[in-house]
Amino acid sequence: MAKMLASRRTPLSSERILDAAVELLDRDGLDALSMRHLGAALGVEAMSLYRHFPSKVRLLEGLAGRLLSELALPVPGAAPWDVSVRALARGYRELLVRHPNAIPLLATLQLTNPGALGPAGAVMALLRDAGFGAKTSIHALATAVSYVIGFAYWEAGTAVLRAGVSEPPAIPAGADPYIAERWSEIALADCDEAFEFGLDVLIAGFDRVRGR
Repeated sequence: MAKMLASRRTPLSSERILDAAVELLDRDGLDALSMRHLGAALGVEAMSLYRHFPSKVRLLEGLAGRLLSELALPVPGAAPWDVSVRALARGYRELLVRHPNAIPLLATLQLTNPGALGPAGAVMALLRDAGFGAKTSIHALATAVSYVIGFAYWEAGTAVLRAGVSEPPAIPAGADPYIAERWSEIALADCDEAFEFGLDVLIAGFDRVRGR
């Protein structure tokens, strides 16, 4: 009760709403994020949220921007382009590891979302400064984002196999002989090593098409 009264005394703001939305998302998942649940978490009526976010679509747009604001964006020329791309990819993966329930939201993010424009523009500026053509830069951006999000989906989906165990779980019945032979390595894969391998391949591919 005291917490709810304190919440009511604290002025409602877009920032406070988004902070509560991130907390609710992390705890209960994207499906649980409704205006009613968010209002209850803030100790206010759901209708009061609409003064700041006129629809749930606008709330999700703001939430995506709030999450992406955690990224440290590259500055063209501050470091070699490949170093900056690696740092940004690692930072994005870390963001998704912190907020795994946000992966579906960010995976469907459109460039029409105001929160996406800053990060996308920073990457485009970095690539153009490094000698990538305009069209190649767009393709590189889409490829890099797809890789990190796809890896985050895989990492989150296989986390149960690595959840504090030193021995892999039982192999599924009928597994391919090659899978059976390598099951321990597959089940207990080092995610950092796997991510860096894919990142090496990605950077090598980008370097081949740079300047086209």
